[in-house]
Amino acid sequence: MKFWRYFSKLILKNRIAIQLLKYALIIFLVIFLGALGVLLVEFQGEGYNFYDAFWWALVTFTTVGFGDLYPITFWGRFIAMIVILLSLVLLAIFTAFIASSFIDVKLKERRGLSDIKEKKHILICGWNNSSKRILEFLNKMNPKNIPTVVLVNELAESELSAIQNNYSNLNLKFIRGDFTNRNILNKANVKEANHIILLYDESKPNSVPSDERTIIAAHNIAYLKIRGKISVQLKEEKYSSTLQRDRIRNVVIYDDVGGDILANSTLNPAVPDFIQETLKYADGKGFREINIPIEFINKTYDELFNFFKEKKDLILLGITSVQPEFSIDNVLSGDSSSIDTFIKKQFELSNKKIKTEERKNLIQVKPDPSYIIQDTDKAIVL
Repeated sequence: MKFWRYFSKLILKNRIAIQLLKYALIIFLVIFLGALGVLLVEFQGEGYNFYDAFWWALVTFTTVGFGDLYPITFWGRFIAMIVILLSLVLLAIFTAFIASSFIDVKLKERRGLSDIKEKKHILICGWNNSSKRILEFLNKMNPKNIPTVVLVNELAESELSAIQNNYSNLNLKFIRGDFTNRNILNKANVKEANHIILLYDESKPNSVPSDERTIIAAHNIAYLKIRGKISVQLKEEKYSSTLQRDRIRNVVIYDDVGGDILANSTLNPAVPDFIQETLKYADGKGFREINIPIEFINKTYDELFNFFKEKKDLILLGITSVQPEFSIDNVLSGDSSSIDTFIKKQFELSNKKIKTEERKNLIQVKPDPSYIIQDTDKAIVL
C-alpha cells in the first residue's frame, strides 16, 4: 500500500506521466471493446474464448496481422475496420506525444528550466572567470570520477549552449535564475549537493556585481541545513567575517589564485583549507622558497629530495628556475669580430634596448626524479 501511495503521488506530480497514462488507457479500452465485440458476434460458439479474441484485437490494433484469426461475418469485419482505423489515429498520437515529450524535456534542460534530480553533485552558483577555471580543471579529469556539475546563473541560452559544447567531457546541467532565491536553489537540488560553490556573480544582466548577493545566498543555504561542503568566493575580504556565524570557513578572495583553489576544491574539498593554513606560515610551517646547497648542483632531484627530508626535515615540492635576462650579448657570438663589434656599438649609440618579455620563474611541480639541478634553480619546500 505504501508503495502504491508513493507511486500515485509521483504520477500525479508528473504532467507527462498523467497524459501518457490517459493514452494508454484509451488504447487498452479500444482493444478490450474490440475483443469483446468480436467474441460476441464472430467467435461465439466457435470454440474460442476471450483470450483468443483479445489476442486478435491486439494483433489487429498494432497492424501486425498474423492471420491466425480473422473475422468472416459482416459485423465481425465492421468491428475490425473500426479497430484498424482507431489504431492508425491513436498510435500516431501516442508516438507523437512520446517524441514531443522527450524533445520538451531536452529543450527545458538546455534552457535551464528543468528540476535537478541528481544527488551528490557539484553545484556552482554564479559565473565569472573562476567558473571557467573550475570547468577546465574538471574537464581534464577522468569523466568516471567526476559527478554531475550543475550551474546556476543568469547567462543567456546561447552562452549556456556554448559552455556545454566547450566542456563535452562533463555531465553539465543548468538552472537559469537568481541563486539568491530559495526556489531556484531547491530546483538545483541544493540539499543533495556534495559541494556548493558560491561565486562572485557577473552573469546577472543590467546589474552591478556585488558580494551582498553571494552573502545572501550563503545565508539561505545555511538556513536549509544542508550536509554538503560550502565554498564562497568574495571580491572583498572585509565581508568574510559575516559568514562566520553560518559556520562557512572556506572563503576565497576573487583573483586568479582563488579561482584555481576553488577549481581544485571541487574534487578535493579540504585543499583550500590546507593551502590557506600553509600560507599563514604559523609556527614556522608553510611554503618556502630556499636556495639549493651548492654541492647539489648537477645532482638529481631525487638526491636533493632525500637530503631535505632526512637532514632538514623539509618536504621538497618542486623547483623554480630563474630565466636569465635577454640582452644583445645573447645574440652576438663570443668572438671579437668586426661585425659583432660594429652591431654592438650601433646599439649603444642608439640608446635603444631590445624589447623582451617580463622575466618569469619556470615552475616545476615535483619534476622527474632524474631531473638535474641547475645553478639557477631554487627549491620550493614545505
